[in-house]
Amino acid sequence: MWFVLVSAVASALAFGTCGLAMAEEPSSLGLELKEEMGSMANEATGEMKAEQEQMRDSVKARKDDMKAKREKMRSEMKAKRNALKAEKQKIKKAVKAKETNAKKNAKEAAESLAPSTY
Repeated sequence: MWFVLVSAVASALAFGTCGLAMAEEPSSLGLELKEEMGSMANEATGEMKAEQEQMRDSVKARKDDMKAKREKMRSEMKAKRNALKAEKQKIKKAVKAKETNAKKNAKEAAESLAPSTY
């Protein structure tokens, strides 16, 4: 009987300490998992922030590029407009000179055709 009691107590102690060891293991495993999840979350957050920053820089670069293209187009159009204005002025001067010359020639022709009073 004494043997049965000793073996029962020994088995209870063995299962009890085993239960404690098993209880400690999940808590440390949970802590490790929690730390691992935290580090993975931090990495993911860092990657997302870097990606957002890169996208922001990309959008800004595209905006700046479009702004430069618009400015270039404006200056080119202004140069073309000024060239057309200069050409128009030149044509007006040429037409005016031709009109003046035509009037002068018409006046001379009229004078030459007019009967002379001599």
